[in-house]
Amino acid sequence: MTDPDGNAIYAIAAVALSLYVFAYSVRLGQISILAFYAVWFLPVALAPRILLRNPAPILVLSLLPVAFLLSTAWSDVPSVTLRSAIQYATTIFCGIVAARMVSVPNLALGGTLGGLAVLVYSAMNGSYSYDYVDGSYAFQGAFASKNQLGYFATLTMIFALGLLAIYRTHFVLWPLAVGAMGMAVWLLLKSDSATSLLSAGAAFAAIFMVRGLFALERGLRFSAICLLLSATAGAALAAFRAGVFDAVLAAFGKDSTLTGRTYLWNQAIEIGARNPTFGLGYNAFWTHGRPEAEQLWEEFFITGRTGFHFHNLLIESYVALGILGLILVGGICVLLVAMPITAILQRRGTGSVMICSGLSLLFLVRSGAEVDFITAYTAGSFLVSFVIVHLFDHVHIRTKTAGWRGAQAGTSDLSGLFSKTTAAR
Repeated sequence: MTDPDGNAIYAIAAVALSLYVFAYSVRLGQISILAFYAVWFLPVALAPRILLRNPAPILVLSLLPVAFLLSTAWSDVPSVTLRSAIQYATTIFCGIVAARMVSVPNLALGGTLGGLAVLVYSAMNGSYSYDYVDGSYAFQGAFASKNQLGYFATLTMIFALGLLAIYRTHFVLWPLAVGAMGMAVWLLLKSDSATSLLSAGAAFAAIFMVRGLFALERGLRFSAICLLLSATAGAALAAFRAGVFDAVLAAFGKDSTLTGRTYLWNQAIEIGARNPTFGLGYNAFWTHGRPEAEQLWEEFFITGRTGFHFHNLLIESYVALGILGLILVGGICVLLVAMPITAILQRRGTGSVMICSGLSLLFLVRSGAEVDFITAYTAGSFLVSFVIVHLFDHVHIRTKTAGWRGAQAGTSDLSGLFSKTTAAR
């Protein structure tokens, strides 16, 4: 069950189930959360050794959940903070377990199956929503937000791309991958989510850029990466000064306030400044009865008074954990940049690095407007843990452990549905 070279059926089903639970756990209820726990806790109960090998990335990822738990001591709603912190810690734990027992090809197939199920359900049971801030309508599917629909469409596109263009996939899976890709593109466009469109473009650019880097000799990759990073930073600065940013916003029907996000950020910074060192406590702000939260819910027409946040990862972290939160969450963001680069430089090209690089940039781009990986029972928290642990193992674990390290080899045992990883079809 824990051997990535021999557990394809279990791993694919577990990933597909997890993605569906992340999307609709609010609708499905506690039974779905218990099912999510069951598929990832069972392998650890049977083979706890998967957590003992190479514990460094596990210790690093544990710092943020521990800080969230400790914030119970100074939170003015300790019961909310404690419960939320435990839920977040267990989600991270499941992502770590998945990284040690699921190969990236199996992640891609499970993600494609789960993503397609999520999108089909939204297409059949979805609705349109009215944005009170910019006065527009957009399809939100079965979610409470069009951005979440666009988010899951983007994830499905990345996983389907893995089946179509990165791994030599058996022809039996081509209709599934093509269908999932088509459904994802259609719903991404229907969602009219600027964040999802921009982050999808960045993720796909990263995947193909990594493919190009692997075409170079190892000695040239470092110079090429430095050149790319410098050129990207220079182009971004020049575009900002030239007003390209405002033009892009206008193309998506947005104004310079990002549909009220800049006001929300200013409010959050003022609130966080009252407890700048350790913050208010994890999930302590968005609670019923807190005057500032009630005011923001009212101003942004959040009638359910739940499921809202400050639409920026670092700002949300600052309110929750102050400067400590900025350091810890900022450290995860640095790892999402550093680990793909290190993997590109130190190992030969594999499809797993391409997929993980695309996911890394996806979450980094989305962090400017969303809060994807500091929340329990979300795809972001699960996948960021998976990516960091997988890339860390990819760089540091040697050939002698290849028997349990199918994710690095990019293979699968599902009756030949995958062969060896290839950088391009």
